[in-house]
Amino acid sequence: MKKNYFILFCLFAAQASAQVNHKLAKTIDSLYEADQSVQLRLKEMYERHAPQDSLKMQDSLKKATYMNGLLLSKKIYAQYGYPTEKMVGEDASHHFFVLIQHSDSDPRFQVEMLPVLDMLSKNANISRKDYAYLYDRVQCNTRGKQLYGTQPTYDKSGNLFDSNNKIIYPPDLADPENVDKRRKEVGLGPIEEYYESILQMLGRPRQKAKTN
Repeated sequence: MKKNYFILFCLFAAQASAQVNHKLAKTIDSLYEADQSVQLRLKEMYERHAPQDSLKMQDSLKKATYMNGLLLSKKIYAQYGYPTEKMVGEDASHHFFVLIQHSDSDPRFQVEMLPVLDMLSKNANISRKDYAYLYDRVQCNTRGKQLYGTQPTYDKSGNLFDSNNKIIYPPDLADPENVDKRRKEVGLGPIEEYYESILQMLGRPRQKAKTN
């Protein structure tokens, strides 16, 4: 009897594993790695004040990489539909979202994907956070109103907080007073913590409030 249970367990495990398209996941991961690599490289060059010519070349490479990601993402979507967590795994599914998020050269594609992410995330097939980020991105690219504040606006000094440590809300953020409530509904943390983490990542910690 125990042997039969073991065989059944192995069959179910094999079926679950077979549901994941590992080849597609690997393709998406590769595109994501290229996306992140050019972005990180450009950030590092800015930090060490690289020559303008070098920065322009790297920025052009970044745009070309994003464009390649866009074109291949469209092909993937046309052939397979949206790569859900069940189809490619949690990481690759999120990585596919990042490629869409960086498809600013084709806002129509982002708009097309928005209701798809909305439906899939409501059915727990992808992260609801991904939908929230794309929603705000689409709003920014179509001159609408953000709901979650995921696309921050920096001041002239590159800060997200003013001299009194108060949040500098994006001018296109709807109803800032309730933004944390909306963020919580989609699984995002408080906007203040989010902004702080961005500045930490950029090496520009939050400025201390001035004292009299």
